[in-house]
Amino acid sequence: MDKVGVAKAYKGMMEPVQSVPFMSKEKVDLDHYVTNKALDGLFLMIGEEEKKIRTNPAARVTDLLKTVFGK
Repeated sequence: MDKVGVAKAYKGMMEPVQSVPFMSKEKVDLDHYVTNKALDGLFLMIGEEEKKIRTNPAARVTDLLKTVFGK
C-alpha cells in the first residue's frame, strides 16, 4: 500500500476525521483495517481446511492428521 501511495493518500484524507469526538482511531487506521481483514481471511481458510480434514478421510494426508482425526 505504501509503494503505490494508497496509504499516504488515505491517511491524508482521513486526518480531519480523527478529530471527530466519537470516532475511534482504529476505524480510520487503514493498516489496522487491512491487517484485521487479512487475519479474518486467514482464519476463514484455516477453518475451511479443518472442516475438509474432519469430513473427508482422504484429506488426512499426514500421519499426524491421521492420528488426530482418525477413528
